[in-house]
Parts: sequence; structure tokens; C-alpha cells
Amino acid sequence: MGKVSVTIAGHNEEDAIEKCVLSLWEQSHPPDEIIVVSDGSTDSTREKIRNLLRRRLIHGAHSTELRGGKSAAVNLALRYCTGDIIINVDCDCSFDYHAIKNILHQFDNPQVGAASNNILVRNWDANLLTIFQAIEYIISISLGKHALFMLGQMSCASGAFSAFRRTALNEAGGFDSGGGEDLDVTLRLRHYNWKIGYAADSICYTDVPTNLAALIRQRFRWERDAIRLRFRKYRHFINPFDHRVKFREFFHQFEFLLFNVVAILILPVYLAWLFYSYGSNGWFILIAAQMVLIIMDLITFTLSAIATNKFKAAPFWPYLLGYSIFYVNLMRIVRLYSYIQEWVFKTSYYDTYSPSKVHRVRE
Repeated sequence: MGKVSVTIAGHNEEDAIEKCVLSLWEQSHPPDEIIVVSDGSTDSTREKIRNLLRRRLIHGAHSTELRGGKSAAVNLALRYCTGDIIINVDCDCSFDYHAIKNILHQFDNPQVGAASNNILVRNWDANLLTIFQAIEYIISISLGKHALFMLGQMSCASGAFSAFRRTALNEAGGFDSGGGEDLDVTLRLRHYNWKIGYAADSICYTDVPTNLAALIRQRFRWERDAIRLRFRKYRHFINPFDHRVKFREFFHQFEFLLFNVVAILILPVYLAWLFYSYGSNGWFILIAAQMVLIIMDLITFTLSAIATNKFKAAPFWPYLLGYSIFYVNLMRIVRLYSYIQEWVFKTSYYDTYSPSKVHRVRE
């Protein structure tokens, strides 16, 4: 397997960085080295990582005066890594005891260039919104990514915790600037014919937004970046007239286009047609459709809970009805708005998640 390096890049992470590092050293298979980069932090992150270096808890502590964005910070960390397998983690995460050990098994296959793991919500009990997000994560990641992996269609190695074969990452050119760096690098690895693994038994715990405004900002960024990357930067995957076309990429690209983009964009048209054609009876049709969706959510949640040993489903059952009716429909509205923003105004190019100088280079 070779040497294992962990990179941690963060901006203003004074409260989280030490907990993250300590969690890594508690692993059943601890890393051979940990490299930390402070990306233009204005708090005490630099002092924190300097202290961690003095205590020999990390092997490299690097800091930039100006923020360059996560991709630039990770690429800086990669310059100082010596491992054959590079694990990239977010500062605000903690890890199950066997997280590193279990994800490394994916690299027994020499064709695997990257592997993602299972992500559970750590602060699920903060409020109703975090409970809904915990349900969403268990369905979309624990079940959704597992299904895509079985079909050979894994298209996003999560930024929270993912492992990369160094030779594959070098061939792909590292991380590109801008948001959605996890989706970006995974699509590029697929372009270079590397397989993407998924370790269901490698579990990472992350905190999710606890207020609605923060959640909506996060999802706007995720959805806009997905549109930019899939249908601008990597449109050659599905363009039959491009010599770089990848026919094996059609499935995950068209699956996203059909079930995410098209389904959301035609929703207002469908609702207008429904009430124009059936008047007030349209409400009965919508209620019937919602009941079917509730049943489907119950089934997928049950399957997800069965597939994830570390997940305790009991506290979430009373909230599934609210999740299906309120949260899922709210996310549909968020996706609709963000897709229109990105298609028409290219809003992702001005997102403050990446510094303005990064956007200027990418334009």
C-alpha cells in the first residue's frame, strides 16, 4: 500500500484544527504524516498549527498571508507530502476508529485512483434542520453513493474525507481553482480512466449548518458548481461532436441532467399545467403524488439505515414525514433558483467561497 499522508487545509479554523488532528492519531491505522496549511487565516490558526508542529503531532505546518482558496491550499500541502496515498480531510470533521484503515482497502485495486467514504452528521441533534440533513446524508451518501459505486458511476469523492493515489492525482494535475473542487478532481480522474472507489465502512462525521440561511448558501454553492463543472467545464463527456467524448460518462451525466436539472426546471411548468387543466382538483393530484414520495423516502431511509452499521435510525423515524414534505420540497426550490442563476448569470464565478483573484484567473 505504501506511505499514507493526510492533508488538512483550512481558513480560520482555530477551534477545529486540533480536534481534527487528534482524531486522526486515534485511528486504528494512523497516517504516516500530516501536513496542515492555513489558507490566509486571520484568527489564531497559524499559532495553533505551529504549536501542533512543536508537539510533533503534525509533520508540516504551512501558512499563506493571503487566502487562495481550498484548492490552492491543498495543492500547497501536496507539494510537501511524501505519501503514496493522499487523504484529504476537512478541519471540521472527526473520524470513526477504522476510517483510514477501511478506505485504504479500495486501493488494493491498482485501477482505483480515488476513493470516497461514508459521511454522517455529527451535530444531528442540534435542531430540526440538522435532523433533516442527517436523514438526507444517510439517503444520498450511504445509499446513493453505494449504488453509484456498484454501477461504476461514482462521480464525486467528497471533500470532507477522500483518499487519492498520488500517481493518479499527479496525472490529473492536482486540484483546480474555484468551488466544487471535489467534484472537479473526480471528474478529471474519470477522464484519465481512473476508477473511483467508495468505502461504506469508512465513516467520517461532519457538522452541518444549523440555521436556514447558512444551509441555503451552502446548497446554492454546491448546485451552481455542479452545473458549471458538469455542463461547462466537462461538457465534452456528453458532447458527441467532441473528440474527447467519454461514452461511459453518459450515465452519471444524464442521470444528473434528467433527475436533478430537467425535473426541477419543468416543475413550475407542470404545476401551471396541472392547475390550468384540473383547477382545484390539482391539489388532490399533488397530495397523492406526495404520498407516493413519502413511501419512497421511507423505503430508501430504511435501506440506508440497514446498510450503515454505525447509524442509529430510531431517533429519526418521527421526523421522516416532515423531511419528505417540507425539507425535500424546500431543496427543490433551492435547486431551481440556483440552476436558473447559474445558467443565466454564471453566478458561481462570483461566489465568495473562492477569493476574487481566483475568479479573475478562471474567467
